[in-house]
Amino acid sequence: MKDNKKEKLKAFKKADKKLKKGNGKKSKKKSKKALGIGLGLGAAVILAGYAGVGVYYQDKFYPGTMINGIDCGGKDTEYVRELLKNSAETYSLTIKERGEQTETIDGTTIQLSYQDDNGAQQVKAEQNSWLWPVQIFGDKNYTVNADSSYNEESLNQAVAALSCMQDANMTPVQDARVEDNGTSYEIIPEVEGTTLDKEKTLAAIKSAVDQRQTEVSLEETDCYVKPAVYQDDENLKKEAEQLNKFTSLQASLNFGTGTETVTRDQLKSWLKKGGDGNYYFDTETVKQTVIAWSEKYNTIGQPRDFVTSNGNTVHLTQGDYGWRLWQDKTTESLVNMLNAGQSGAVEPTWLYSGQKHGGNDIDGTYVEISISEQRMWFYKNGTLLVDTPVVTGNPNAGNGTPSGGVWRLKDKASPSTLVGRNPDGSIEYETPVNYWMPFNGGVGIHDLTTRSSFGGDIYLYNGSHGCINTPLENARTIYENIEVNTPVVVY
Repeated sequence: MKDNKKEKLKAFKKADKKLKKGNGKKSKKKSKKALGIGLGLGAAVILAGYAGVGVYYQDKFYPGTMINGIDCGGKDTEYVRELLKNSAETYSLTIKERGEQTETIDGTTIQLSYQDDNGAQQVKAEQNSWLWPVQIFGDKNYTVNADSSYNEESLNQAVAALSCMQDANMTPVQDARVEDNGTSYEIIPEVEGTTLDKEKTLAAIKSAVDQRQTEVSLEETDCYVKPAVYQDDENLKKEAEQLNKFTSLQASLNFGTGTETVTRDQLKSWLKKGGDGNYYFDTETVKQTVIAWSEKYNTIGQPRDFVTSNGNTVHLTQGDYGWRLWQDKTTESLVNMLNAGQSGAVEPTWLYSGQKHGGNDIDGTYVEISISEQRMWFYKNGTLLVDTPVVTGNPNAGNGTPSGGVWRLKDKASPSTLVGRNPDGSIEYETPVNYWMPFNGGVGIHDLTTRSSFGGDIYLYNGSHGCINTPLENARTIYENIEVNTPVVVY
């Protein structure tokens, strides 16, 4: 009984398994069929959508299509043609200028009229509706030109009449420059101004009209005349730097009786700009100042007072003793220092010099000759070395010794031969001497061994040709102790 039941159960399970297997095969076949049907329907929908869009835009412009600044998306060519016509009839161009100023030129002023050149149709032809999946997302800005749709002469006149085109209304452009503010040099920024390049301006406005733009910026179209030099120019910066360096230098010169300190204004006036763009101190310009200083501090030829050995004061106005500045050398020293960019004290160079600065320039060493007393003194460093009678030039024979001044000793020689000549050049006399010390041309101090007496009034009847005849021993003492440039006072 039990075995019978087991057999039935086994047969039931087997039948059930077979039934499930058969149902599975049928289910798979049904799924594949459904997928095929779905894909087909999807492709049909896409194809229908593609065709529908393509058909729709066969006579219409894609969305976002801009023609001459007008949104023509979804419009047909006829509609766009009408829009262009209306745009032309109401067209005006706003001209944006510097300073937020604007002016306008309207279509009537330039006799603007719409002329259909099939531009809209040509744009539409470029938009192939069957390529919409590619073209609909591309750039869709178009310009339809109408070059002959206005009167060019009217446009020229309209542009010429603009306020911004009048010379009187234009602010001149100015280059950036270096300028002195009184204490230093600074860069003054450029001035952009409002001066227009009239040819560029006309061309920019004409281009805007040709493209039916509603506004044009003269700034953006580069119509304004630009400065040639801007404040960030490297050469300009270099110039300001160099000028500030040179005009801040310090220089001084001690002339003994006074010191000259070079001022900033003087430094400025001495500067010149070279061909290479660099500044330098000009020698000739500086020399003019040095000449003025020499006239102030030179003492040669200047009147001076002198206290004689007898205690009297004489006023002397003649002679060539004293200080004379060597202008070229002093200028050279000053210019070289300044051009090297250095500050400091410059030592003046003297062509001739006195013993001291100030007073009568005499400081203890000198020869003193009194014509009236026929006497000569020689002092060295304040000590009297010689006090001697002398014989000076004979005034009655026209050979008086020049007096009333201070001369510097020009030379000294031992021995020497003095030669006198007549007006025709022939020799008048030849006199050998042991000691010769000239101080004023052919006039000098010398011994004369042929003369036996000195002093008194000998000079009035047996005087010299102008020289100071001196006893031999005294002439020797002076010669051995005197130096060239020593002052010789004659009164």
